[in-house]
Amino acid sequence: MCAGFLSFSLISCATDTPVPVSLEQTYPATSQVIITFIETEIPGQCRVFSHLLVSIPPSTPESEIKERVEQFAMENGADYILVGMARESDEDIEALYFRSYGPQSPYSFKTRWEGWKFGFRDWNNGGPLVDYGHNRLWSDNPAFDTEVTTQVVLLNCQLGPNKQ
Repeated sequence: MCAGFLSFSLISCATDTPVPVSLEQTYPATSQVIITFIETEIPGQCRVFSHLLVSIPPSTPESEIKERVEQFAMENGADYILVGMARESDEDIEALYFRSYGPQSPYSFKTRWEGWKFGFRDWNNGGPLVDYGHNRLWSDNPAFDTEVTTQVVLLNCQLGPNKQ
């Protein structure tokens, strides 16, 4: 298995060297972000700019997962984080990390979102689905007792001259 994991890293098993996450598109940092698990809560002007799988090590406190995902999202310009399903993983990880699956350019969530259709090769290698929702964000208790992979989409909702 890969070793030497760092926060907010992609892992290269060929070299065991962490590689920083490289998103196709980022926006200026935001000062707050909203986490939702419900697609209908996303405002109509929002644009998807990042498809991610987030790998979470066992025994990571719920509040730490929330804080680290929010920090990553805000640093990259997200206004909303849409969380999809979570499933057990057979990875042996020591720190939370992100894997990016595009898109090559941002797109309208309202008119072009087609669901959780990214990262299938990695996603399908996982185990059973696990419960992960608003009820698992606030505690200092561990969120999971095994490695978990979660689907996440970052959205930017600010309208400007280059955003329609």
